[in-house]
Amino acid sequence: MNVKGTYVIKEYFNFTIEVDYEYYHKAPTHEDPFKDRLDIKRVRLNDIDITQFYWDYLNEDMFEKIYEYASENRIEDFLDELDNQYKN
Repeated sequence: MNVKGTYVIKEYFNFTIEVDYEYYHKAPTHEDPFKDRLDIKRVRLNDIDITQFYWDYLNEDMFEKIYEYASENRIEDFLDELDNQYKN
């Protein structure tokens, strides 16, 4: 299952960081163990693309939080994506 989502950080000093990601999840079977993967697609600071800055300086600090958010919210994001497909 592939799920696309956005992790948002809003801070008191009037800035917002948005991280667009794609989370892949495969449930375990008798033959295959559980598999998942998180791909960061784009990062914005107040609508300015800072993706390269993220990879250079922020990935180590933020990746685990984004991964936890994506894995915890994969069902809700998947259902939202299905709703959007049927509305269009």
